[in-house]
Amino acid sequence: MHVPIDLKIKYLKRRTQDIEKLRILLSQEDYRDAAKLGHQVKGNAITFEFPQMAGLGIEIEKAALNRDKESLNSLLEKMEDMIQQAQTSLH
Repeated sequence: MHVPIDLKIKYLKRRTQDIEKLRILLSQEDYRDAAKLGHQVKGNAITFEFPQMAGLGIEIEKAALNRDKESLNSLLEKMEDMIQQAQTSLH
């Protein structure tokens, strides 16, 4: 199945919102909900044809389960870069 570009753009915007949510969750040390969000990213990235984002979702989930704030901050930066690259490739 091929996902239309407009849906991919919306997907990437939602992931940008997820980064903001994750930063808030980390500031509150809410690792349980951060892990859930990473799991959601993993689950829907493949559907929208972003397999590299799925791998990142797995890493976010694992880091959150391990309460590894330093790794999570690094992964959020990586996710931002990944989103920007993906957005550029769609335009």
